[in-house]
Amino acid sequence: MVSSSLAGCTSDNSEEDLSTRYQEGYDAGYADAYDASYEGVAQHHYNEGWDDGWEIANSDSQAEIMKMRALASSLNETIASLQSANLSNANLAGSDLGDAHLFGADLSNANLEVADLFDANLAGADLSDANLAGAILTGAVLSYSDLSNASLDVANLNHAELYGANLTGADLRCVLLTNANLAGADLSDANLTCAPGLPPSDLSNANLTGADLTNANLTGTIWYGTICPDGTNSDDNGNTCENNL
Repeated sequence: MVSSSLAGCTSDNSEEDLSTRYQEGYDAGYADAYDASYEGVAQHHYNEGWDDGWEIANSDSQAEIMKMRALASSLNETIASLQSANLSNANLAGSDLGDAHLFGADLSNANLEVADLFDANLAGADLSDANLAGAILTGAVLSYSDLSNASLDVANLNHAELYGANLTGADLRCVLLTNANLAGADLSDANLTCAPGLPPSDLSNANLTGADLTNANLTGTIWYGTICPDGTNSDDNGNTCENNL
């Protein structure tokens, strides 16, 4: 009896332990499965969100890039339209045309008084009879341009490229031409004088090699370091080029 009773007791305890362990194992397994499933879904949604966000950001970036390309294309078209443009008689007084590409443009009789043409490209342009009084043309390219009878009084042409330019009869009173390249330019009948009390026309360090200064009025002109039309230096000719034209 004792033995039977003990066996029963042992059997009951084992079944209880097994049931408890089963429940614990089931709970633990379900929890792990739930966690794994939740984490998987969360990761999936996170990945989807990341992909969607990246796609939106990339789409926005592409849109901005396309806008910038369209703007650049528009600017290029504007620049191209200025080349060889017909701006004859145009009123551009005080305009900011720095770095403008006006190669071969027709600006005859145009009003460019006190306009900013810093580093502008005006090579081959027609500026005959144009009003450029007080204009800023520092570093501008005016090679082979037609500036005949143009008004350039008090204009700043320092470092300007005027190689082969036509300046016949141009008003160059009190003009600044320091370090300008006037090689081969035609300055016949041009007026480089200046009213009393104003700084005289300055041709310091300018290159006048081969330039034509026939009948030009050069009274009071500054010639410091100037390369004269005959290729000599004004410093070696009594600080003038008037006898070496």
